[in-house]
Amino acid sequence: MMKLAQLLSAIVYQNIGVILTAGIIDGIFGIYGWLYNDRILLLLNPIYNILLPILLGYTGGRLIGGQRGAVVAAIVTYGLTLSSPTPTILGAMIIGPLAGWVIKMLDHVLKKKLPGAGYELLIGNVLAAIIATIFTILCFFYVGQIFSSIADWLTRLLEAIIHSGLLPLTAIIIESAKVLFFNNIINFGILGPIGIQQAKELGKSIFFLLEANPGPGLGVLLAYLIKTKNEQRKEAKLAIFIQLLGGIHEVYFPYVLMNPLLIISLILGGMVGTLTFQIFNVGLVGLPSPGSIFLLVGLAPKEDILVVILGVFLAATTSFFCSIFLLKRVSDSAQLKEKYEVNHFFHFGKQKKQEEKAMPDPSPLLPINTEIPEKRDLSQINKIKNIIFVCEAGMGSSATGATFLRKKLAQANLSIEVENSSISEIPEYGDLIICHKRFLSVVQKTVPNKTCYPLSSFTNMKYYDELVEQLYKLMPSQSQVQEENIEI
Repeated sequence: MMKLAQLLSAIVYQNIGVILTAGIIDGIFGIYGWLYNDRILLLLNPIYNILLPILLGYTGGRLIGGQRGAVVAAIVTYGLTLSSPTPTILGAMIIGPLAGWVIKMLDHVLKKKLPGAGYELLIGNVLAAIIATIFTILCFFYVGQIFSSIADWLTRLLEAIIHSGLLPLTAIIIESAKVLFFNNIINFGILGPIGIQQAKELGKSIFFLLEANPGPGLGVLLAYLIKTKNEQRKEAKLAIFIQLLGGIHEVYFPYVLMNPLLIISLILGGMVGTLTFQIFNVGLVGLPSPGSIFLLVGLAPKEDILVVILGVFLAATTSFFCSIFLLKRVSDSAQLKEKYEVNHFFHFGKQKKQEEKAMPDPSPLLPINTEIPEKRDLSQINKIKNIIFVCEAGMGSSATGATFLRKKLAQANLSIEVENSSISEIPEYGDLIICHKRFLSVVQKTVPNKTCYPLSSFTNMKYYDELVEQLYKLMPSQSQVQEENIEI
């Protein structure tokens, strides 16, 4: 189930540009827009009904079955769009990966069953075309009507939930899951597709605001800003700007994991924000990604802007006062420490088992102000040319961390390429993989032969300074290797 949710979120966020484009057109020229224009508005129906479903289906097919799976999925999704009067967004997110999986299985069978070499391409393309033809016809005559009925039923169900007054209770699930780094799955895999479907029908959707509201996290960060001093204060201030203006919500997750009771603050803040949005019947015309206050305001209908700001403010205020009450004492040490620490910080393939046995295991419940020695050794690496910063979606925190590291490397005059990526698409040429320590085990399974460098916080500059210092020490050995290659 988790892999399916990750797949659906990947399908959506890889097409976020099209979704934002449709939202901007609707926000400016739509029925709730600033400059209503019925001629420009004609662009929206083809985007929602044809272009977006085909792109979603294409992406799903590519993620499962490669390029051939993507092409077949696009054709099949096209047949799906022609048979339904409503947008087949949810249908495309199911049909696309299914078509890609069929093509993947076909290629697997062909590699084993073909008697001779040289016919794989011909037979594979012909069979793929036959499968595409059958699936397209089935979708055109039958599947499209089924998904259309499901979409109508889902729309009525969502309207019943909204009017029942139970919507604020979703904050219990959303805010709790977010701090466990399920935010992208919730936003892109669940709320995003539902919101897109509703926005097409009603012009806007409140579901775009449920996860993207920066208020609850902002309240927690403001409480830490008040309670802390020195380096902690600087880190909290940086996190506030990144979270509120940049929309990278992951930066406040470690603060909550340090004190799990703060989840109560997030839930109460999320409930107050959602209740405000629901009472005044506000929504956004597109999916805000990232969840920046700028995008929330930019994608809100003009008559909803003030209420959206009010909802964010009330959510932040509620979360702030609750966090102040729960944060009785915060350590004044140089950096924030999480209560739960992994028992090792360095991994290179399957090596160092003896060192792991010799290393003392930290207590599972250490006080916040306890200094835990962190061991991140890069001396076993011969050279580092490419560093990959990884997060779940490959968009938010990894992009922020990569930017911080590039600046640090430039200051140290180190010419090392830094990129960001999702966990599922880590490039092979990466010499060093950087991730949040919560994803360390997942990254190790994904790329077992790569060196992983985990961080506890993406906004703590001390981690980047330590990494750059180690990389600088490696440069002489790298230069020596280059000189030896030239001599050869």
